[in-house]
Amino acid sequence: MASSPSLLGAAVRHGLVPVQDVRAGRVRVRAVSRSNAVHVIEHDGSAKGFVKQAGAAARLDGDDTVATESAVLRSVAPLDLAPTLILQGGPGSVWMTALPGEELSVVRDPAALRPAAVDLGRALARLHRHVTSGDVPEAPRPWPLWEHLPPSMAGGTTMAGTRPILEALTDPVVRRALDLTAHHWRPSHLIHGDISPGNVIVRTTAASEVRVGLVDFELGGRGCPEHDLVSAASMLDDLSMPGNDLAALCLQAYWAACGPAMVTPGWRCVRALLTAWQVALTLGEDGADDVSRLLTGALDAAEKVVP
Repeated sequence: MASSPSLLGAAVRHGLVPVQDVRAGRVRVRAVSRSNAVHVIEHDGSAKGFVKQAGAAARLDGDDTVATESAVLRSVAPLDLAPTLILQGGPGSVWMTALPGEELSVVRDPAALRPAAVDLGRALARLHRHVTSGDVPEAPRPWPLWEHLPPSMAGGTTMAGTRPILEALTDPVVRRALDLTAHHWRPSHLIHGDISPGNVIVRTTAASEVRVGLVDFELGGRGCPEHDLVSAASMLDDLSMPGNDLAALCLQAYWAACGPAMVTPGWRCVRALLTAWQVALTLGEDGADDVSRLLTGALDAAEKVVP
């Protein structure tokens, strides 16, 4: 794992910050809370670039998240949806520019949320329709589609909050839905793989138009676009207020832009399980009600899966 001084030196070599400002103390390296090791290079408090290194979970599961992110960022560069890849000589890390804007998770103004939901639909359609280069890897399947839990999740199985989720995975109806969804997994389109409020960046242009960008492509690659679309719809359902159906706005924009995916019960089941596990790990027993609600949704979706 690279140290802060070495990251500062690399930031100077990449042209992100001037060396004199580093010496003057105007530049700092700050760790960002992510599943992998991510640091932001800040100049006078403004983000200039990010560097990502593989975290413990990725190493346990054998995932080369650095190589994946590099390949996907290189492929999506023409779309102007993601940070710009900064080429650098050493292995083990991926550098990228900072994407202007703020995370969707902190946007509260309905006047921004509605156009953001619409633009997210358009952005996903462009991503899914983009023709990938040959070096883009296959995206990892979400863990509910695995036959066994990945090694990085082993520690969570002893927590009381995850017990209902583990029990739900043995339910015959849920297991059947997951097996059928796994059977239909096809690495057919370029996907993001982890659509969440922290990975959608919202900005307002000089023309007062709301636009979104996407960050954290470490779980991306060639995969099923339904994974992204259902994740976006689920995320926007949680952010919607009465009379403001953000998910519907996103889906309408996606299909109007000829996006290839559909919202299916099998993928709704997958998304509910993914979210339930995240809630259980984050909140423990305090999240029991939310986990129960999500598992009810997973079972309801599983019952609608048609062979």
